[in-house]
Amino acid sequence: MEQYSVVRVIGTGSFGRALLVQTEGRGEKWVMKEIRLPKAESGMRTTRREAVLLAKMKHSNIVAFRESFEDDGHLFIVMEFCSGGDLLQRIRQQKGSLFSEDVILKWFSQMCLGTKHIHDKRVLHRDLKSKNIFLTEHGTIKLGDFGSACTLNSARAYAQTYVGTPYYVSPEIWDNQPYNNKSDVWSLGCVLYELCTLHHPFQSRSWKNLILKVCRGSYAPLPRHLPYELHYLIKHMFKTNPRDRPSIHTILNSHRVSRLLLKHLPEEVQNYFQTRQSYRIHGPSAPVFILLHSRFNSNIARFYYSSRSSNVSSLPESQSGDVGSRKKWAKGPSNTVLEVLANADIISSVGLGSSEGSDCRSGTVALL
Repeated sequence: MEQYSVVRVIGTGSFGRALLVQTEGRGEKWVMKEIRLPKAESGMRTTRREAVLLAKMKHSNIVAFRESFEDDGHLFIVMEFCSGGDLLQRIRQQKGSLFSEDVILKWFSQMCLGTKHIHDKRVLHRDLKSKNIFLTEHGTIKLGDFGSACTLNSARAYAQTYVGTPYYVSPEIWDNQPYNNKSDVWSLGCVLYELCTLHHPFQSRSWKNLILKVCRGSYAPLPRHLPYELHYLIKHMFKTNPRDRPSIHTILNSHRVSRLLLKHLPEEVQNYFQTRQSYRIHGPSAPVFILLHSRFNSNIARFYYSSRSSNVSSLPESQSGDVGSRKKWAKGPSNTVLEVLANADIISSVGLGSSEGSDCRSGTVALL
């Protein structure tokens, strides 16, 4: 702790504080998350999990981990400082003026690459939202805040601890069902929708109506000036049945969507998709591009494609995430959830335009 001096407090929450610090001598700025350690051993393991998971994430679109240590009953996690703020701040700064299509696609493509890296490591973020997605001074997207993240034991495993931020929680979580990385895809769809419209896709002043809208997939269409591919993508990311919802890998490999995102991907990934250097192989699911005249670095190839990936082209992914013991999908939220939340009110303002008042999106809800 002696090597850091505190510049200012940049955030507080139920976990503790987030501090902007700088190193003594060199003056480098970092974010230090100060988390109170619970006394119970199980609680301590859970608290330490964030540092362990973040240390595993080494990707240009994920907040970089520097170190972690414990002192005086607290866990300190030191990580990259993103001076460009978060996407929630950027959305509010627009004051009703829509982002350009290029900005939306640039940010979304980077969000997808960061999320794919997380999912390839069998980790669920579980709290993807505009407040947890940051920008560097050069405009690079960084996914952050792994406080709710968890690791799955296998590629087809499901999580069963229900956490998230209400406006971004997927239907399967509200329905008290096991869930996998498709829940993160739903949350990412909510962020994409916000970038396109500057407001939430699902809005209500009561928990009951919010949950009903989410579980029915009821949202206003995107502005007409946006390309068809974005409408198509949102439609599939908001499939209420997770088995019909695309994975991040499927999104990046969809012919419709990859054509839209291609110029916004890193140059080495663009080169991989150049049709002059590729041909199609037709498999049981769909064609994929395979590089012929490869100058493509094998490490980048492994970074972009996992060895477990199947051939895909269209967004629906009916085979993925199917579990035989999973109950038949309900058309609405479970009665238990509705009974508990029937008379509850959402205590924040509904819109994104105001920076005043409380924002329930900055917290999480746990249904245990």
